[in-house]
Amino acid sequence: MDLARVGSKVADTLTDGVTFTIIAVRLAAASVAMLALSEAVRGAYNYIEGCARSVDNLADTAAGLGVDDVVTGAHRDAAGIMRGVLAAAEDLSTEAAEMGRDFQNAKEGHEADYGPVHEAMTTKPGAVADRTYYSNR
Repeated sequence: MDLARVGSKVADTLTDGVTFTIIAVRLAAASVAMLALSEAVRGAYNYIEGCARSVDNLADTAAGLGVDDVVTGAHRDAAGIMRGVLAAAEDLSTEAAEMGRDFQNAKEGHEADYGPVHEAMTTKPGAVADRTYYSNR
């Protein structure tokens, strides 16, 4: 029995197992990060929307007090600009959430495709065939 060859096969199997696990963990982490980004953007969206309402209220109050039209107009312009970025923020939030789901789907696909192989390789009795055996398949 060639112990170096057996040791190499064991090391290859362990490396493949670690690689399988690392990929699954990284895909899960990417999914969580993208979903968190989506929520952060949604929170910013809600904050900006509230700011726009507040600035509109200030403009209405200022107009009611007879403040110059230039000042009230500047407030309304500022609120309009705030609302202008809301569409982009909503798109970003939606895209980040979709990417989070895509990463989760990729993780689940990775586990479905390679999980049974990983399980079989790590629980299989006896020696694992040399990598060159599998490379020709």
